[in-house]
This record gives sequence, C-alpha cells and structure tokens, in this order.
Amino acid sequence: MADRILSHVPGMKTASAIPVLDAATLSVAVFRDDYVANSRPCVIAGAVRHWPAFVRWRDKDYLKRQSGHHGVDLFLSELHVTKKRMQGNIRAASFAEAVDYLHAEETGCGMVVTGDIPECLADVGDIPFVDRSCPAFWYHPARCFFFRNAGSAWHHHPFDETLMCQVIGSKQIGLARADGPGGTALRDIFFREDYYDDPSAFADFDGTAVAWMTAILQAGDALYIPPLWWHGVIPLSRGFGVTTPVTWQSPPHVIAKCLSKIARGEIDMIGKTSAPNVQGLVDVARRLGLERELAAAWDRGV
Repeated sequence: MADRILSHVPGMKTASAIPVLDAATLSVAVFRDDYVANSRPCVIAGAVRHWPAFVRWRDKDYLKRQSGHHGVDLFLSELHVTKKRMQGNIRAASFAEAVDYLHAEETGCGMVVTGDIPECLADVGDIPFVDRSCPAFWYHPARCFFFRNAGSAWHHHPFDETLMCQVIGSKQIGLARADGPGGTALRDIFFREDYYDDPSAFADFDGTAVAWMTAILQAGDALYIPPLWWHGVIPLSRGFGVTTPVTWQSPPHVIAKCLSKIARGEIDMIGKTSAPNVQGLVDVARRLGLERELAAAWDRGV
C-alpha cells in the first residue's frame, strides 16, 4: 500500500538523488551556510547512531516499561493529509498497546505520532552540526513516528527546519519544491490525494519543469528537509520502525520568504490551529517588519 505514495507520482521515475554528507566531518558552519541558508535538502549519513534511542528502542519491553502508560492516537492507516482517508482509522490506545500492535506480525499497517512522551524524548540525543538555539514555530522540538509498514502522504511544512532522523528501519523519501514550477497544480493533486488510488491524477499535469528528488534513509541517517518542500515518505523495511523529526527555527531571510509567499497565496499555511509557538512567529514577523504579511498569511491559513 505505502509504495503508492511514491510509485503513483511520475516524477519519481527520473528523480535525482539528494546529496549525501558524512556526519563525522560535517560542521555547523557548512550545514548552516551551504544547506539551511539556501534551503537545499541533503542526507547526513550516521547522524543519529549515537542516540540512546538507536539502541534502546529496539527493545519493545523497554518502550512499554518506560512510556507505556501514556495515552496516544493509534493510526490504523498511513498518515494522510485528507480527513476522508483518516476517518475511522484513528483509535485511542495506551502507548503500551500501540507498541504491541506495531510489533505484531498480523498488523498490516499502523502508526503513532507524538511529541509529548518525555521518557522517549529523553532518549533523543544531540545533533552536533545543528544549532537549535531558536525553537521552531510550528512543530515540537522532536516528534516520534512509531510505525509498521506505513508511510506519510505528500505534504510540506510552511515554516521551520526539519531533520528527519531514522532510528529504526529504512525509508525512501521523494521531494519537490512547493514554491517551484507547477506549484499550484501540484498542490491541488497532493491535497486531494486522489493519486493514492489513481495514478491518472497526474495525467494533465506537466511536471517536466519540476526538479524531483529522492533519498533513501537507513537506520542512523537523517534527511534535512527545508520549509516549502513537498515530501512523501514510504517504508522500505517491513515491520516495526521509528523516525524522529527534529525541528528548529529557520534563519530570518527564510522566514521572510515563506511569509511573503504565503501572504501572496502562492503557498498554503497548514496547521495554524495546532502550532505550539505562534507567539514566536508573531514576534519574529514584528522584528522583520512583516506584520501585514503574517496577518494575510494567517487569514489564508487552515
């Protein structure tokens, strides 16, 4: 099922490989100036192999013992962007119940997404080449995606820098700029999500000018995903897996670009009702002299 997220997108057949860097030699300055400042995706090999989670989370009894009492939403499907595909596929469970479900051989597909389990967050280590001194606006500092044979449909982040850290299992990710050629038509296809069942959803889309990219993450690797980049994710390994996206605030010039594009209606502001640090965005917009742009962006947001 999950392969539809990428296999039904024609651009994935000719997608370019994302550059791969070595965590052991990557400096804060190179990552910040060459990639984050220019919103250029990259894979960092071995980025999180030193995390306690990399070892500890392979033991399901450890996860249940440490964090099993917390309540979570257990998704019985992929992570979709449309409510119609998620409807009826979410049930409340304890984290211990969810861990058992995601480890069970008879489970076809499932996922838990949470940034609120402190015992899990304690096992998320540092990232030496990332300066995370400024907290993200839209997302928790770290979220945990516990999954079994489940991917994430195409979506983009309107704000914040994301390092998608693969803790257990492997994944393939497709990427394309949300503010690039064909952006409006691509948005309509991805937000309707008809492509998931019907590859002909792209029949009238001229994607020749879109610079499609792809990456494969093995356990211990991380993918840098800038804001305003579409990405769709599928699992390559069967069974239980974990991905932990780590987020932080973009540089001022990137925030200004995102705000201006959203205010003009070129990009959508998604998730404004659930953003945990909206006041931080308000403060930054004020310092940048972009209060009007933020107001317009907010009015367009959902």
